[in-house]
Amino acid sequence: MALVIATPSLASQGMDQLKLPAIGAPAGSGELSPSDERQIGEESMLQIRGSRYYLDDPDVSEYLNRVGYRLVSQAPSNSYGFLFFPLKVPQINAFAMPGGFIAVFSGTVLAAQDESELASVMAHEIAHVTQRHIARMFENQKGSTAMALGSFLLAVLAGAAGGSSSGDAATAIMMGGQAALLSNQLKFSRSAEQEADRLGFQILVNAGYDPMGMPRFFRRMQDRTGRYESASYLSDHPLTVERIGDMENRARRIKGDFARKDNFDFRLVQARLLALQSDRRADLESVEKQLSMGISHASGEDAAVAHYGLSIVASRLGHVNQAFEEAKKAVEIAGRGSLMLKKNLAQARFAVAGAAEKQGALEDLRQLAAQNPVSMMTADAYISALHSLGRHAEILRYLNSQSAF
Repeated sequence: MALVIATPSLASQGMDQLKLPAIGAPAGSGELSPSDERQIGEESMLQIRGSRYYLDDPDVSEYLNRVGYRLVSQAPSNSYGFLFFPLKVPQINAFAMPGGFIAVFSGTVLAAQDESELASVMAHEIAHVTQRHIARMFENQKGSTAMALGSFLLAVLAGAAGGSSSGDAATAIMMGGQAALLSNQLKFSRSAEQEADRLGFQILVNAGYDPMGMPRFFRRMQDRTGRYESASYLSDHPLTVERIGDMENRARRIKGDFARKDNFDFRLVQARLLALQSDRRADLESVEKQLSMGISHASGEDAAVAHYGLSIVASRLGHVNQAFEEAKKAVEIAGRGSLMLKKNLAQARFAVAGAAEKQGALEDLRQLAAQNPVSMMTADAYISALHSLGRHAEILRYLNSQSAF
């Protein structure tokens, strides 16, 4: 896919329409402090959250941040307050923004074959942040820092605005990834990519993931370019035979038991993203058909994942009774204490409950949130249920009692 880039001329035209962050360094100095990076990232996130590509889903976000912070804990420097967030884009891509904000495309999660492969992409982006590669790019700009930031934020604004199918600049940030975010002048250097490979690889291994996850995923992307529409990632993070070979050699030297085991929550998130990636009814019905066909020859966790996915699809199609039945089957088959499955069942029960059963269903959600005080997805489910009942005073009391938020 051709990249859409915020060109310097486009950036100049939109400069006076941007509200640039008040950074500490004077224009032209090229200096960018960690606090400047954070401010740029936070202001950029305001634009991204307004985009139709932003996936506001606490379940997926909680999972990504759980994996992300498992990796961050092994980074040589974790002074950044990282935030990992999903985008509803089928391409394989991920990008790091200033200040520790890391986007993961839904296509990346769906293309990965296990959690180690997904973690390898996230570890690479974490390395870009901790090594301050973005700050270095700004420092290397010959023009003013303000103009570089203008190009950056203009690309964010363009993506947030949505766009036509003609591939204009309005689709830049989401469809072009890092290249569109930072413009042609702000791409990572080859040495920065190699540094992110090597540090990301060490972070991956130290976090207990399969060291072959990184070269396995990247090599498969090269082999299957087009099938997963992975050209976006390969354009932003060009993979050479040398780089892949370097990662494979490093992985072979690692001693230890790194069995390829699929994390159950990883598979549940994949099923959830299948159901959330598109808002078109025809796409949802296609996913429903795909999952239903898979159940006929599935058992154990495979069947539980399929029933969970069907529950999410049914809920999105407005079939609340079917969503509840599928949610029950997923929990019964799994035979394990998956918080994602239990939360989905409690939500589905609340959705189908009549007036007489509503309070009991609400109590299930309240208890689930109380038992998992640091879980944003259980808190969100409970708050959403209270909101649907118009019990806003209780929402405020609950939020005021939560020190974790």
